[in-house]
Amino acid sequence: MTNQASGPTAEQAAPAHESHATQHAPFVPTPNPPISASTIIGFIISAVLVFGGFYLMGLAFSVPGAEIWLFAGGLGVDALGLWIAFGIIPALTDRE
Repeated sequence: MTNQASGPTAEQAAPAHESHATQHAPFVPTPNPPISASTIIGFIISAVLVFGGFYLMGLAFSVPGAEIWLFAGGLGVDALGLWIAFGIIPALTDRE
């Protein structure tokens, strides 16, 4: 009885440049630069603005007399938070 594996051996395996999936060694530096502290702070600020806008829009239904102003303010805060997250932060990271 021989001890043969059913899959390809190391000699038969396709070279790394011919494989479909890109594989990286565990401790090889990636070509992408690390995320800076300003990116993380900007993301936190934008997340707080987006969730704060959701809160304001939800609060608008329980405050009589100020519904439209609270809802419009929440919509504006959401727009600002999403603009920071998807407009300003990528533009600043592409600039570097």
